[in-house]
Parts: sequence; C-alpha cells; structure tokens
Amino acid sequence: MRKIAASFFLALYLLANTEMHELVKFGAFVQHYTQHKSENPELGLVEFIVIHYFSGNIKDADYAQDMQLPFKALDCSSSAPTCLIPQPVHLYLTLPVSKETSTLPIYDQSSLPSSHLSDIWQPPKAC
Repeated sequence: MRKIAASFFLALYLLANTEMHELVKFGAFVQHYTQHKSENPELGLVEFIVIHYFSGNIKDADYAQDMQLPFKALDCSSSAPTCLIPQPVHLYLTLPVSKETSTLPIYDQSSLPSSHLSDIWQPPKAC
C-alpha cells in the first residue's frame, strides 16, 4: 500500500510541478504524426520532429494542431520554489546639523544597586 501511495504522490508532484505534464499530450503527437504520414507516406519520424520542433513556428493550415503537441507551448505555470535575496536599501538622508552644543545631564548613579548584594553569592569563609 505504501508503494502505491508513494507512486501516486510522486506522479502527482511530477505532473503538477515539472514539465512532465507534457507527456500527457503524447497521444496528440502520435495522432498528428499519423495524419502527416497519411498525407505524405515518405515522411519519417525524424523529419516530422525536425519540421515541428526545429523549424520554428510555421503558421500553416494545421498551426492549431501543431501548438497542441508536447513541449510546443508554455501553458502551465508551475510553482517552482524561489529564493529572493533582499538587497540592502541605502537611504541617504541628510539630517540638519545644529551648531549649538547641548549639555548632557549628568548620570545619576544613586539608583544603581550596590555591589555588596553580590557578596551573598560568595562561598563561606572560615574565621
């Protein structure tokens, strides 16, 4: 049962997120090849592939059928994982500089805890 489930999920992933969904169109490839073969019996498979894949998009009478061949058109938007690296943003702000010097208040140390409280945590001493 695990093999069946694993195979199902693998096939689902490949068909949804890669270009493997184009293999579903293989039937259209065979049908279109047999149609061309009936019109021209001397046409071979390699010639058919060269005409439809390596000669550009020739707009002839069967252009609509040509576009339904596998790997011929981009019709699936896959959700490939992407990683966006944020670029640093440089903000050049000019702050007004005042020529006046201000005096800072003196820091009041009377509210700081005294250091004799830390003496509690010392090991006992022999008298």
